[in-house]
Order: sequence, then C-alpha cells, then structure tokens
Amino acid sequence: MASLVFFLLAPTLALAASPAPTEIAQAKAVFADAQSVSARDDGRLWGIPLYGRMLLVIPATRAVIANQPDPRHLLRSADGVYVGTLPEDVVLSDAPTEWEGVRWTQLRLPALPEDALTRSITLAHEMFHRIQPQLHLAANATANPQLDAEQGRLWLRLEWRALAAALIESGDAQTQAIRDALAFRDRRHTLFPGAAATEAAMEITEGTAQYTGIVVAEPDAAAARWHTAADLLHPDVESSFSRISAFMSGPAYGLLLDERMPGWRKTLDERSDLGAMLASTLHGNAEASAESRAATYGASGLRVVLADRAAREKAMQAHYRADLVDGPTLALTALGRFSFNPSTAVALGADGIVYRTFHAIARWGTLDVQAGGVLVAADFSRAALPVPMTIKGPRLAGKGWTIALAPGWSAAPATKPGSYVLVQHPR
Repeated sequence: MASLVFFLLAPTLALAASPAPTEIAQAKAVFADAQSVSARDDGRLWGIPLYGRMLLVIPATRAVIANQPDPRHLLRSADGVYVGTLPEDVVLSDAPTEWEGVRWTQLRLPALPEDALTRSITLAHEMFHRIQPQLHLAANATANPQLDAEQGRLWLRLEWRALAAALIESGDAQTQAIRDALAFRDRRHTLFPGAAATEAAMEITEGTAQYTGIVVAEPDAAAARWHTAADLLHPDVESSFSRISAFMSGPAYGLLLDERMPGWRKTLDERSDLGAMLASTLHGNAEASAESRAATYGASGLRVVLADRAAREKAMQAHYRADLVDGPTLALTALGRFSFNPSTAVALGADGIVYRTFHAIARWGTLDVQAGGVLVAADFSRAALPVPMTIKGPRLAGKGWTIALAPGWSAAPATKPGSYVLVQHPR
C-alpha cells in the first residue's frame, strides 16, 4: 500500500552532491517502469497520461534524480536524467510536490516495492496524484477517527465484506450484496454524524488513486476485482483505518461502477460520493435492515475480535492522554511542512490524533518523532509533545523526539505547570 503523507517542497535545491551511478541506473529503471505503466493505461481511465514529471530521492544522501529538467534549470543533466541534492529543509516523502510552479511526483529510493505488481500499483497510484488537480478530484480529505472506534470498524468491515461479495457475484446476488454494503455504510454514518462527507472526500482523494493503481496494474477487470476483494477481506487489522480505509473501499466502488455505470468517471468531481453513485444504480427499496443483514457477513465473530481490539485501544488512549493531554507538554503551532505514518495513528477524540512517527519542518525548527508519539490537531494547526527531558541550546529532546530549533527560537515555560511553549525572540 502506498504511504500517505503531506508536505510542501522548499523553493530551492542545493547542488552540492551527486547521486551515485548505481542510483542513477536505479532511477532510470523506475522511470522506465513508470512509462510502461502509463503506456498500459494510454489515457484510457482519465483522458490524461499518468506519466509526467518525477523526482526520485535517496533519503540517506538526499540526492535527487528527475526525469525532466526543472523550469529554473537548478538540476543538471547527467546520463539522460537531471540530478541535484535536496536541501535539509525539505521533507522527504512519497507524495505530489509543487516546485517551481509545476507539479511533480516525488518518490523515495529504494523504498519502492520489489514485486512487479505492487510496484506498478504504487507507481500508477502516485502518478495519478500528480494529475488529480487537473481532474478536479483533489478533495479536502481529513482523517476519519470514527473508523478506529469499535462500532465504526464493525460497520466498515461489514461494508467491506459485502463489497467483496458484490465484486465476486453477479446478477441478483451482486445487487443484494451492494444493498447490504450501502446499508452497513448508512448505519455507520448514522452513528457518526458528519462521517459521510469526510469518508467520501477521502475516497475521492485516495480511493480513486488506488483504484487507478489496481486497474492499470492488473491485466484485466476480473483480476482487478479479485485483487480488490482479497484486500477487502484481509485488511491489516492492527492498522489505523482513519486515513487508509479508502485504499480498500475506493477500488471496490470504482470497479462496481465500471460495471454498473459506464462513464461514471466523466461525471466525478471532488464533491462526489462513490457510495451514492453506486446506490443510484439500484431500483426499489431494501427489504431488510443493516442489523438483520449483518449476521450473514459474520458480524458475531467481528464483534468478538473488535471488542478485544477496543480494550487494547482504550488502554493505549489512556496512556497517550496521560502523556499528551493531562501531563506537562511542549506545545507547537504552525507545523509547516510535515510527513507521518497514518497506519499507526491513535485517535483521542476532540483532542486530536496521536502519530507515533512524525517529521515537521516549520519556522521554529525541525521536529523528528521516532517513538512516543505526538498529538496533532485534526486540522494540523497545533501539536503537543511530552515535556522536554533536555534543553541544550538549540536542541530539545524528549521521550522519543528531538527538535533542532531555528535561530532566534527557544523553549519557555507555559501557563500550565511544567509545560513549555516555543517562543521567538525579537531581533
């Protein structure tokens, strides 16, 4: 599964170092694979070629290799590609990048999957993100913490099982499975007001990208359906679903719409709801409630498994709440450019979401969280860390984290006893 991260690229590139010849060769192989994936699609899905500007970065050295020259010619030509060095104030990640007024696909090397199918899915997924704004599919997607709540996960897993059945079945059996999936979806949205809109937005942002990856990479529609059904039936149950659920549901809805509503992609925009689009292909009313249909999909077994997970999650939430809400903390604002691993998130309700790993580059300095976690507001406007254990000049360190402060910044006592805030000194 492709990683999900958010960041902005700094405006300049340093050219002090060069990638090694072996790294250039590896990058050229990735470019060739990406071109092959794009040629396989040939603009069929979205009317735009997937292949375009790409930046491949080696994290250990920050060497960057591009497939095209940059508009300001800061990269230099070398062996058929364009090379330079990414400066320290740029967050490394697998995500679309706005730089010099154009949009790039940025990927890290050698982090791409080794097996050919997963590699092709990842490349198509990430290349799609580059063209997403052109397609008016860049929805404002936010986290969905309800999908990590016990009831949220229950009705999500039931929806996934019904979608898997719909992908495998045909005729009346497929129609019934779709009705069941939509009933489970509606039940979850009733339990969590506002969830319908935030989940739909994430399905547009990440779901359409993963749909693109699977459809382009698999040899035919039948293979894509079975691939997607397997993902729905066997998810990583230990992961947080708050930001990655669309990787499973998006391809399922897309493939079913391919079958039942040809041309659906031409009507899609950032406000679309894939579930509502699929519901429009049904006729008549459902004859049974979500509760009565749940047993057909093994709800009793899911409830046992999810109750156990909820108990473990509750203990983890209590631990993080004691560290990051009730106890003394270091408060941060204006997080700037950042990246994180969404699969390890822990939701703390209105207080925000804990990310166990997090990297941020902001006006106050650079934050690196390797363990312990950071509590981040849903809109990323603020964050809280466990109180610093050491404060030595421009370097702060706490439980699992470090901050390298920018010039003119320091940690100062906050109003809350034992807590700190970062302050900028007047020049």
